[in-house]
Amino acid sequence: MRPGVGWILAGIALVGAGLAVTFLSNAVVWYGAIVVGIIWIVRGSFRLSKAPPRR
Repeated sequence: MRPGVGWILAGIALVGAGLAVTFLSNAVVWYGAIVVGIIWIVRGSFRLSKAPPRR
């Protein structure tokens, strides 16, 4: 797996979990999970763009 892909996948999972809990609950909003997930996606994208090309 290329560097950064794990960060992107974890970020997508975290954003998905945050949105699922937020939509399924009437009292809880997981802003932290959504924000951290977006940060992880951006971090993974940055690492992926800076990784050397595969041979």
